[in-house]
Amino acid sequence: MPGVRRTAVLAAAFLLLSAAWATAQAPRQHVLPAGTVVAFITDAPLDAGRREGDVVSVHLRDNVVLDGTVLAPAGTRAQLVFGGITAPDGTRRPLVTLERFTINAGLMPVKAVDQIVPPVPAGALIEATTQAAVDHIGDRWSIRIPFPFQLSGDQPASAYTPTPARTASARSMMRPEPKGPATPAATASPNATSVPEPAATKIPG
Repeated sequence: MPGVRRTAVLAAAFLLLSAAWATAQAPRQHVLPAGTVVAFITDAPLDAGRREGDVVSVHLRDNVVLDGTVLAPAGTRAQLVFGGITAPDGTRRPLVTLERFTINAGLMPVKAVDQIVPPVPAGALIEATTQAAVDHIGDRWSIRIPFPFQLSGDQPASAYTPTPARTASARSMMRPEPKGPATPAATASPNATSVPEPAATKIPG
């Protein structure tokens, strides 16, 4: 069967060449991982007496670069937003969050490494980490937010035997037919008059 064997070899070689060509033609993917450290500088002092909803501007200290492209140049603005969080005991505690940081692919969520506690002077350094990854595939840039939790890789216990499911019978799934109204028993009308039966006539002998 030399002819069949040669055809199989040629087919396998063709598939390998096709896979190699597709891999060479596919655009390479590069990723700026979540957790990348970025640094911001405060543009105004953070006073302890600020109210919830107040905003203080900050700017990016260094360029954020991926594959030679600047995703966010130094000086890109972000905001420190004063808010609060309710503790389990019901008390309200102040909370300052870092928001509105925009790169060329869109809005990038970031989180301060250390808790921001006023007062903080103007020109202070605030280190933060990115909460999403940036994917670069070909000419496309996209922000990918990962799961907020990690899936478990644990295998189920082999000794566990699940309870088999029981399918209901067709009769139990049928709806009962509605019963019609009961027919009332015939009752004597109060206006009806009773007619006495005639007495038997006795013939003398």
